[in-house]
Amino acid sequence: RVLIMNEGTMEEGQEMMAQANSMFREVKDHLMMRQYEKKQKEDAMAAEKEVLRDLLREKYSQQDVEEANVEDVKKAQEDSKRGLDVARKMYETMISFPECLEQFFEVCLKIINEELDSLGLSSVEVVVHEKRNADQEGYNKVVIVTNELADRVAGKAGDGIVDYPFMWNDAKVGFVNLGVDGKWNCSNKTPYECCVHIRESAPGPDANGKYLECHIFVPFGGVGNDRRNDRIFINVSPDGRVHEAPQIQ
Repeated sequence: RVLIMNEGTMEEGQEMMAQANSMFREVKDHLMMRQYEKKQKEDAMAAEKEVLRDLLREKYSQQDVEEANVEDVKKAQEDSKRGLDVARKMYETMISFPECLEQFFEVCLKIINEELDSLGLSSVEVVVHEKRNADQEGYNKVVIVTNELADRVAGKAGDGIVDYPFMWNDAKVGFVNLGVDGKWNCSNKTPYECCVHIRESAPGPDANGKYLECHIFVPFGGVGNDRRNDRIFINVSPDGRVHEAPQIQ
């Protein structure tokens, strides 16, 4: 500044002043650049740390999810296995197939096979019984269903009622209904007592010379008739349909 005030040295002073200002600007710019680079580096490091933290959080979060998923899958598998075991045990006791009611035999058999396959019970034996008619052998027999001890009459519905599905063609009077509309109440009677009661309804022979007889049936699981869990009975009527729910027994 002193040099500028002296006219003799004004020009030299101005050059020195310009050079000083230039140097100051360079230093200032350098310092600012250093500060900017430092901030950029700090920002980059902070961003890198945040990314790393996010990755770690995601990793352990995903691990938790994976562990949870594994546990859920294992639990679902265990529940499914338990459910299947329960279903099998239920099928192995006393399970019926009401879906078969009024279906043709072929449709009923398909329904049963699909259900058994879903439970892994494909080795079950299917026994088909055709419901008897008045022209078949044994038409003259009345079926008496007992309790499991075989000492009392239970009847098909457990009410002690025994029925005969046909008209009796008596040799003397022709076709008649036996009992009360083809039924007898044998509640609390022994099978023998019930049979005597039934035969009193038709003491004489029919037009074919056959006498009314009794067939004693002990239910599956009862005395002398063990229940099996690998056998299904399907009763098919003359019209080809299933009018009684098939059962595992």
